Amino acid sequence: MDNKICLDTDFLVNFLRNKKEEAEFLKKNEMNRELATTYINLFELYYGAYKSNKKQTNIKIVSDLASRIEILNFSNESVMKAGELLAKLEKEGSLIEFRDLFIGTIALVNGFSIKTNNAKHFNKIEGLNILE
Repeated sequence: MDNKICLDTDFLVNFLRNKKEEAEFLKKNEMNRELATTYINLFELYYGAYKSNKKQTNIKIVSDLASRIEILNFSNESVMKAGELLAKLEKEGSLIEFRDLFIGTIALVNGFSIKTNNAKHFNKIEGLNILE
């Protein structure tokens, strides 16, 4: 298993909802693996928190999570890779959602695998290791 794992939004939502599988994965990997997420994932978590009925509570939960985990940011290399990949996928007629494109390329250029429950969102990103 890879030592650097980027946690996707769906994984983090399940963890925050105390789902057993995600909690066990984090417990098993938090000490011996580098775990991170991206600012795009963090945006998606805050978006969900602001839409929820328990807005203040959920915003605090997301903020607490953000203070405990590494957050990967855009870089010149990641946006260049995203542009290259989008042009290729567009020519093939096989587009993916922009947020997934950004999350995947940020993880890829930083040497992270991605832990997700939606592999189909990321399987078009060549070279990205997907952990299901």
